[in-house]
Amino acid sequence: MLGNYKLVNIENGPITVVSADLYIFNISRTSYLNIENPENPVEVIGSMYVPENSYEKIIDNLSKYNKKISDSYVLNGIIVEVSYRVPQDSKLEKYIKRKPVEILPDHKLDGKIEMVTNKWNLYQLANNEGGLEMAVKISIF
Repeated sequence: MLGNYKLVNIENGPITVVSADLYIFNISRTSYLNIENPENPVEVIGSMYVPENSYEKIIDNLSKYNKKISDSYVLNGIIVEVSYRVPQDSKLEKYIKRKPVEILPDHKLDGKIEMVTNKWNLYQLANNEGGLEMAVKISIF
């Protein structure tokens, strides 16, 4: 997937910064499924929990363009592309493109990204053996 983008920054663990508001998240696995997603205040397809230090670097990067973001605890983004190593049903990929996702910090994660989903198809896509890369665009204005 990274070949589709001109990189402006280097990888930071499981996250690659592509531009001021576009990030590639490398999801190795999902640990649990939450169909209801009750902790979610907005209508999103899933919640991505990223290591706290990676989250802080994303906030720092985005804050250069919008100071209000520095106070954010939850970031909302749009999934713009999905890539995975093991062949999957293309309907699953089509199903989640252009869908909103929220990004939250988690101090317990160590170099991994986990996802809580409220859609079964997204869970199937994220829980494949080879992992996946998901490009997420975060609005800075």
